[in-house]
Amino acid sequence: MEKKKDRFNKTEKNRWAGLTLSLCLAILFYMAVSNLDAIKGTFTAALAIMASVIIGAVIAFIVNPLAVIFDRRLIKHFTKHKRWAWVISAVIALVLIYSLLAGLIIVITPILISNIKAFVTNIDVYIAQLKALVIRLEFASDIESKLLEFIDEQISVNGFVTKYITGPNAKGASGILSFTTVTLSVIMNFLIGAIFSFYFLIEKTRLRELLGEFFYLVIPTKHYPKFNDVWARFNAIFTRYIICELVDAFAVGLVNAIFMLIMGMPYIVLISLIAALTNLAPTFGPFAGGAVNAILLLLVAPEYVIPFLIFTLILQLIDGYLFKPKLFGEALSVPPFLILTFLVIGGNLWGVPGLLIAIPLAAIISYIYDEIFIPWLKSRKHRKNAEDKPAAKEEPSNKA
Repeated sequence: MEKKKDRFNKTEKNRWAGLTLSLCLAILFYMAVSNLDAIKGTFTAALAIMASVIIGAVIAFIVNPLAVIFDRRLIKHFTKHKRWAWVISAVIALVLIYSLLAGLIIVITPILISNIKAFVTNIDVYIAQLKALVIRLEFASDIESKLLEFIDEQISVNGFVTKYITGPNAKGASGILSFTTVTLSVIMNFLIGAIFSFYFLIEKTRLRELLGEFFYLVIPTKHYPKFNDVWARFNAIFTRYIICELVDAFAVGLVNAIFMLIMGMPYIVLISLIAALTNLAPTFGPFAGGAVNAILLLLVAPEYVIPFLIFTLILQLIDGYLFKPKLFGEALSVPPFLILTFLVIGGNLWGVPGLLIAIPLAAIISYIYDEIFIPWLKSRKHRKNAEDKPAAKEEPSNKA
């Protein structure tokens, strides 16, 4: 009888603890939803303040696998000074990556400037051709007038100047100053982030030791090995995701450039670069890039718009359903509905950064659910079943 009473008290205690925890979580969720704008603003402000540090950490994270490869080769020659082997490997890896980026910029920038300069110089001719095309298509008079008005207001140089510089709703010099300030701020963040990346990568071992000691003291000893496994899996997910995204973007840009070269289309470098960069944003990015590139071609060479759009659609279908799944492999095997949910939520909350972290975040949630939460539920159920068996055996003996 006493055992039954103790078990009943324990069950009631656990039930009230669960209800209290559920109520607290519900209140926290309600407060978070009610103050979503404030949370978003705080998060955005924190990102802006720490932009250089975050950029440096991301660069160090991306370059780390290459530095590890160099370290494995050099450590044989630095048996007594292993730290020097890592420092030299990190510096070589970063210098190599920055040199490749600088070389790529030096090669592409003149061609890109030439494309943009030619486009701006001939934009009046392109707009005249576009107007002539609208007139030749013989739309209804009201639709035709609206299209021509839209071209004059939104696409022409005069319309751009009126809208953004001299018009009644334009910001004028303040708008130009704001744009210049933002551009310089982005450049400075990347330059400072590049400096931070050296410190992050060179001091990787020390940072890992500090964090490891902190988590070892905070996390219970019996859970620490599991925490290490989870951390290693998260690291693998993010590493593979970033590398695969860069490889995928490069492949899409290269295939796009080859197609345009074969077809004899103009502005190959500019349009292929836009296709590669927008491909970094999952799901919606490639289609946004395709729309921007189609508008550019519509102004310059309208006859190429339809073939380009068909090619872009086929390329994205092959990339999304064949190339990307093969490239990402099992490390990012996530249910499609979860990816779509995170893409929508991340895009609405944080825009492009939200889209970029949506897939790895979905992979992490999926891993936690499959590898941690489900096993915990199973072990919990086994424990309850084991506790119920002795109770079931005691009841017949009490009746007797």
